[in-house]
Amino acid sequence: MGADEEAVADASLKADAVLEMIQAPASQGACAVLTPAIRAKLREMAAGQVLEVRVNDPTAREDIASWCRLSGHKLLAVHEESPRSLRVYLRKKRD
Repeated sequence: MGADEEAVADASLKADAVLEMIQAPASQGACAVLTPAIRAKLREMAAGQVLEVRVNDPTAREDIASWCRLSGHKLLAVHEESPRSLRVYLRKKRD
């Protein structure tokens, strides 16, 4: 993570919803569907709720961080379970 990111690995976070994006190898374009899937899941949630995204694409860390900065949602934590397995927590922005 970059120094400008406030996200830290925090196992105490509790998610209100989970989005699992465990795909075949990343060569199949998992990143192209990741942020639209996150956006769709967040639409179902209330402002301030926390979404946990489970993903096995190592580039997702940067993709989600950038998307959060652009969309206004808060990246709360990134927990790396293995080099290819991440749990990312985001808080839906206030409307």
